[in-house]
Amino acid sequence: MRGDACDEVEESCKRWLDPPPYQNLRCAEFAPTRCKGTRRPLDFCIDREEAHDADTLLPVVNVSFVAATKACEARGLSLCTEPEWVFACEGEAMLPYPYGLSRDSSACNIDQRNLGGKDGKLRDLRAKVTEFPRCTSPFGVHHMTGNVDEWVHRTKGPQRSVLHGGWWLPGRNRCRATTAEHGPEYSGSQVGYRCCGPRRP
Repeated sequence: MRGDACDEVEESCKRWLDPPPYQNLRCAEFAPTRCKGTRRPLDFCIDREEAHDADTLLPVVNVSFVAATKACEARGLSLCTEPEWVFACEGEAMLPYPYGLSRDSSACNIDQRNLGGKDGKLRDLRAKVTEFPRCTSPFGVHHMTGNVDEWVHRTKGPQRSVLHGGWWLPGRNRCRATTAEHGPEYSGSQVGYRCCGPRRP
């Protein structure tokens, strides 16, 4: 994919879905995003789907940042950088959700309830990568928000291992929402990845 990506945006929520103390979590509708920073050209390739099992078509999970990096490198690729991942999700229009300005719980695998199982572990509510066809970014990339959180390489700052996209819970599930609290060895049953690389001629 090729285009001009904005490095700093202003997002304004017109209507929040949740009462306090979660009022700044899920936005029902955003105003059009404004670029506050600089637009820079990007030219790269990204996996259209999350890394997944070829038989079940379910996203690979329980993978650490370190393991995801090695898996991409084994394919001659790399873990997506934060600017690459965000641009693949939001496009040049800087959409907060890959499909537009308004949150749609039926478009992506988000806003699932009853997350805990009887054993106290997280219920596995992953969707196949072939499901939710409307969960598609302007570049045709699937499941950029929801389904599983994805490891992304942050190129600046002390914390290089960050997660983008959110998973199937009722969370932020936006293109620019970031979880940066987990170290590179963390893995979870809701954490996956996808790879990026140079665009082929």
